[in-house]
Amino acid sequence: MASRAAHAQAISGAADAALSDAKREEARQHFEKGIALFEEESWDAALVEFLRSRELFATRAATKDAALCLRKLNRFDEALDLFQALLREFPSLPAEDRALAESSIKELTARVGGIDIQSAEPGASIVIDGRERGVAPTPPLRVNVGTHLLRLSREGFVPFETQVKVAGAQTVTVQAKLAPLTRGGRLKVSEQSGKAAEVLVDNVWVGKAPWEGSLPAGSHMVVLRAPEGFGTQPVAAPVKLNDVTTLTLTLEELSAKLRIEPAPAGSDVALDGIAIGRGVWEGPVRAGPHRIEVASEGFLPASREVTLARSQREVVALSLERDPTSAAFRQQNPPHVVFEATGAFLLAPSLGGSVLNGCQGGCSHDWAIGALAMIHGGYQLSSGLSFWLQGGYLSVGQSVQDRSVKLLPRGLSDFDAMAGDKLRLSGALLGASVGLSRGRAVRLRVRLAAGAFIGSARDERQARGTTPPGHDVPGVPVDFSETESPSAQYLFVAPEVRVGLRLSQHWELSAGIGAWILLGLSDVTWQDTNPRSYPDTLGQILFNSGGSQQSIVGRSIVLAAPELALKWDL
Repeated sequence: MASRAAHAQAISGAADAALSDAKREEARQHFEKGIALFEEESWDAALVEFLRSRELFATRAATKDAALCLRKLNRFDEALDLFQALLREFPSLPAEDRALAESSIKELTARVGGIDIQSAEPGASIVIDGRERGVAPTPPLRVNVGTHLLRLSREGFVPFETQVKVAGAQTVTVQAKLAPLTRGGRLKVSEQSGKAAEVLVDNVWVGKAPWEGSLPAGSHMVVLRAPEGFGTQPVAAPVKLNDVTTLTLTLEELSAKLRIEPAPAGSDVALDGIAIGRGVWEGPVRAGPHRIEVASEGFLPASREVTLARSQREVVALSLERDPTSAAFRQQNPPHVVFEATGAFLLAPSLGGSVLNGCQGGCSHDWAIGALAMIHGGYQLSSGLSFWLQGGYLSVGQSVQDRSVKLLPRGLSDFDAMAGDKLRLSGALLGASVGLSRGRAVRLRVRLAAGAFIGSARDERQARGTTPPGHDVPGVPVDFSETESPSAQYLFVAPEVRVGLRLSQHWELSAGIGAWILLGLSDVTWQDTNPRSYPDTLGQILFNSGGSQQSIVGRSIVLAAPELALKWDL
């Protein structure tokens, strides 16, 4: 008898060893697939392979690489769990891996927080962002920083659902008391062929098929899950008050996986026309085409078509845009008074005019540079459309060197000379504008302004040359400077586009680029109003030889304007 028992034990040990070797080999194959996908930066697919490898036979490498994939996917809470498991399960880690795990834990700790669920009914299922997290009571649950959808449910009680905002290293306490279900209906779920399958109602496991239970009246979502990749896609289950709803479902192969990440976090999600809940949803689906729809009050609905291959895992992130026509949007974004201060650097190749256009040969000039400052006051509607009045000051200058000119002494012939000019256009800006903004934390702004510029064009002119000698008069050196500042009036058009960062509830800092297009109402010319007096042999010297007047700046000027602005919402 003892010999037979020992022989049976030996056979059992050999079978266990063979099974262990088979699991090790399968784990190795999944790990190698994960490595190839990791090198392709296919983080989702690599994670699936590493986790399967770890499930079959946990190794240091599979655990570390799965944690790295989770960090790449911004699933920081799960990554932190795995890095801690790496230190806990493999105490003899190489120094390099230990340093990686410890530094990652320190980094990830600041990116996660916790949800502490209190007053919940014992045994209530907990789902956070579509992911089952156990049953109440439970220690605080680790989650990523951000907004999360928390749902608790238990048969015989009204489900509890709320949004929770969690900051880094913060644990938020939620009082999640479930109210008894006093009015509702019943739901019966069975599998057509009688195969074993788990029943999930509203993303929560409730039992095995056939199943029957009480639910609040309204629409619910049901799926079946069975081994070896079989199950059902989401099915709508309308439960009526004091009535029984019966569902008979048929298992099918669900060879693909889909994860839907809506923004905002509490959006309603539908898959192939079936409402599957609020917030993040993840589950197996059949290979082939699918339609995803996301909606939330105060936002424009969005949809996307995806086609999944066998064994494919797809993550679909859908961000909704605000609906400016909705009552919810108007309530959150009421019309309000706004003020803004803007400063800009001005740049242009030329201010135009005869002075610069006549710069040839050895003549040279720099770029026109300057600045402007503006104060805006306006009214912004809920839609983001805004109307402004604005005023400010503009100043831009440019220099010209070694410009060929002709000087004209009164009563004598003109003669060649060289001149240099320091030009400056400056004055006040008055106008109005209309703008449009989109976004919340980061905002895109466009604006179009129009108005008038009232100022002057200053020309500080330095001339030097020698008069040609006459029969009895030697050449006379001429070196003098004159300044004129004729008035300048322009109409302006100024388009701009900016990106703004909200600093607080009332303050926003933005940066962007604009263009100032100035259109002159008349020529701005050198008048020779202060001719230079020389000895009687020369008399007064003029710059306008032949009576032609030189324009100091052009009739049209275009200035580029990189700008910064600080906005205050009243």
